[in-house]
Amino acid sequence: MGTYRQTVVDLDASAEEAAVCGARGRTWLETHGYIRPVPWQDGVAYLAGPRWREAVDLASWDWRAQITGLDQEPCDELTVITGRTVFYAVSGEPLTAVCPRCRNASCDWPGEVLDTWYTTGVADLDCPACAHRTSLPDWEWAGDLLAFAYLGYQFDDWPPLHPDFTTALGQALGHRIRVVAGKI
Repeated sequence: MGTYRQTVVDLDASAEEAAVCGARGRTWLETHGYIRPVPWQDGVAYLAGPRWREAVDLASWDWRAQITGLDQEPCDELTVITGRTVFYAVSGEPLTAVCPRCRNASCDWPGEVLDTWYTTGVADLDCPACAHRTSLPDWEWAGDLLAFAYLGYQFDDWPPLHPDFTTALGQALGHRIRVVAGKI
């Protein structure tokens, strides 16, 4: 069956500020009732809170929700991921890089640039159309299949996150965000 994973990626948090920003975002989510802390083993898990339905597009997830008022909350927790991470969604489609300058989309880019960024935190990609060299995290990816960042809010097996919710989370963080989603 697999897991439906959605990660709200903070594109602007640096390595040094990721932990502080991650805690600030988690506090915002908890304060607004989207998540709630639950004691778990030797720590705390963050499960769906009383207002979780306002964060998701429930009707597109389960057509019965509009009719029966689906009461079952998402079964997995929110995980805040900090540290240099290549956030990805598995789609089966080729990874198409979109130049942030000229908007050219190309599948012809060197794959080793991913490893370079993951290993060093620095990698640039040249656009085959305009020849502009741009930092890899500033590139977009068709279908939002990739993001390179130091902070992400991972929601596993939640209904699709509503764009208004992800926009509000980005505003609370004061940073650009990208949602990377897919079945893993």
